[in-house]
Amino acid sequence: MADAVTVDAGEDAATRPIRMIVLLRLLATACLVVTVIGGAVLLGIMVALPTDRVEKLNSSVAMALMAVGMTGLAAAAFALIRKDPRSVIAWLMLTTALAWMISRMDLAAALWLLDTRSGLAPFLGWTTNWLWVPAHVLSLLMLLRFPTGRLPSPRWRPVELVVLVWAAVTVLVTALVPGPLGAEVLSPLTNPIGWDGLGGVGDGVLTALFLLLQVLIIVAAAAPIVRWRRAGSRERGALRWIALATAGVALSAPLALLTETGEVLAGVAFLLFPAAIAVAVLRDRLWDLDLAGRYDRLRAAREEERQRLRHELHDSLGPVLGSISMRAEAARNLLDRGEIARANELLTSIGAATEGALDGVRRLIEDLGPAALRDHDLVPALEQELLEYAGSFPVALRVTPNPLPPLDETVAATAFLVVVEAVRNAARHSGGSGATVDLALAGSRLEIEVRDDGRGLCGAATGVGRTAMAMRVARSGGRISIEDGPAGGTVVGLCLEGALR
Repeated sequence: MADAVTVDAGEDAATRPIRMIVLLRLLATACLVVTVIGGAVLLGIMVALPTDRVEKLNSSVAMALMAVGMTGLAAAAFALIRKDPRSVIAWLMLTTALAWMISRMDLAAALWLLDTRSGLAPFLGWTTNWLWVPAHVLSLLMLLRFPTGRLPSPRWRPVELVVLVWAAVTVLVTALVPGPLGAEVLSPLTNPIGWDGLGGVGDGVLTALFLLLQVLIIVAAAAPIVRWRRAGSRERGALRWIALATAGVALSAPLALLTETGEVLAGVAFLLFPAAIAVAVLRDRLWDLDLAGRYDRLRAAREEERQRLRHELHDSLGPVLGSISMRAEAARNLLDRGEIARANELLTSIGAATEGALDGVRRLIEDLGPAALRDHDLVPALEQELLEYAGSFPVALRVTPNPLPPLDETVAATAFLVVVEAVRNAARHSGGSGATVDLALAGSRLEIEVRDDGRGLCGAATGVGRTAMAMRVARSGGRISIEDGPAGGTVVGLCLEGALR
């Protein structure tokens, strides 16, 4: 009975990720269908409404462009989700399109209810006062995190926080401010749940919030432009279309508040952004470049591990195992001649050599992971590893900033293994009393320095450990230096680009 329970649990654990992927794809399909139907319904409502009403509905041309653009954005997001159901940026794109479509449909439906003199018009009109806020917020988050799903750097986190705070305050104020609704086309409707306490300051607060929104749009639109400027030659070709489209968003957003022409320009920007994504994906294979880069890094890491294992087995374990074989043969000869005492000495030395070989194998297995990073981030993993030296060779670890943001997996693994190897070498060969490890993040570059207080290199030949470190760093595209410190000891300097996840 116990065996049956174990098998069922195992099968459930194995199928759970597949079920999640299926559910995510079904949810994406539903969102796409709602967006497409919403765009068609929106255009139908606009055609059915009286001409004077349609002209007031934020410009019929702008609305049509927005409907087509958001449908295109949803389609691009859906295609990406089919490939990667857990893609953060794909879900931001899809929910942005859906939120815009819902907010515009809400406004059109409220206008239709007002024209039919329905009693529901005031309440649906009230939702138009604040339902546009989620659409703007999702758009800003999408611009900030496009195309990787991550911010350009930790310096952009305050911008994202301001966007979220702005959203919370704006929803609260627009939901409770008394008086006429925000959409002039819904006049003479007023807020059915307006709070009179906001009557005196509501207009001033709303003006400040709208001005802040324009600033946030410009700042968020600058994020893809910053990525384009920092990208390599291959990525620049794909990102240039996105940069141009977001520049159009930044320029048209303030104009949309001033003139009907500005509203049309904003509608064109809505259309250009998904068009730019389509060009970047179909012509320049935007997300394929990212996948190719990941594959190249994995392939380089695999080759690096092969080279390191070859060096370790040839230069370290090979001689030890050869020595054990020779000693075993010698011990057998001694036993044949009856020299028991000398045979026992050789057998004892074989035991010690075997223990040393086992330690080497354990170290190789540990380095393959490294296993410490499977359960911890870089800093906790290093802290745990360096505790082993606390009694005989204390190591001080200093981190700036602390805590570090999430690091790229390849960078974290390289940093961990190089620091561990550098400290191990210092503890074994420097003759010093301890070491210091400094980790500093400068933008997207991770800089590390390992310094001991020992005798220095003293012209020592390059060994397996130093060679393995140099090869690992070279494969990761970083730089490493190993030299005598100005005040004595040895200094290992390491610099790794693209450290942020």
